[in-house]
Amino acid sequence: MRVLLVDDDKKFTSGLTIFLNKFSIFVTIEDCISSAEKQLKKSNFDVILLDVMMPGGSGFDFLPTIRRICDIPVIMLTALDEEDELVTGLDLGADDYITKPFSPNELVARIRAIHRRYSNGKTNNQSILDDLELFHSQCMVRVGSININLTEAESLIIHLLLNAKDNYLTREFLYHQVLNREMMPEDRSLDVHISNLRRKLGPHPIKGNRFKSIRGKGYALTK
Repeated sequence: MRVLLVDDDKKFTSGLTIFLNKFSIFVTIEDCISSAEKQLKKSNFDVILLDVMMPGGSGFDFLPTIRRICDIPVIMLTALDEEDELVTGLDLGADDYITKPFSPNELVARIRAIHRRYSNGKTNNQSILDDLELFHSQCMVRVGSININLTEAESLIIHLLLNAKDNYLTREFLYHQVLNREMMPEDRSLDVHISNLRRKLGPHPIKGNRFKSIRGKGYALTK
C-alpha cells in the first residue's frame, strides 16, 4: 500500500514512516502543499495523510484541490479537537481524522479500514492480500510500492486464487479457467505460469513462497 504523508514536522514524519513500513505501508513525504499537489499529479497513492497546520496554507484549504485531482481517501492529522474544525474537514472532502498525539497502531487500523472500504467500492476488480494488490482489469500487480506487469493468464491465476473459497484450487479447475482446455499429464503450461509468477513477485517478506503447491490438490496463495 502506498501513502502520501503531507506534514512539515520532519521528526514526526521520519518516525511514522519507519513504523508504517513495518506493515508494508510505504510512505512518500511532502512537507508543503505545493509539492504535495505536484506529487499527486504524477504518482498513484492509496491513502493520503494530511496535516491541518501546514506552511503555505491550511490542510483544509488543500482538500478541494485534492478532490479535483483524485478520489483517494484522505485522513486528516490534527492537533485540534474542535468539533467545528473537524466537521469542516469532513465537509470539504476528508474521509476521516485522527487527533495528535495518536497511537501509531490506531493509525494503521484506520488506514487499512479506509483503504478496504475504498477498494470494495471500486469497480476495477482490485484484490488485496498483505503487501500484494491485484489490478485484474489492468493485468498488473503491486507488491509493496512496485508495480509489476502480468500476462492475462498470470493475472487470472492470481485473481482466482485470491478468491478461492477453499483457499486452494485444483489443477484441473485452473486448466479449464485459465487455459481453456483439459489437463493432460505431459502439459506443464500451468506450472510454467506459476513459476513465472514466483519469479516476478518474489517471496513474501515474512511468509516466504507466495504460491503453495498442495500435493494431490492443486495450488494456493500463502495467506
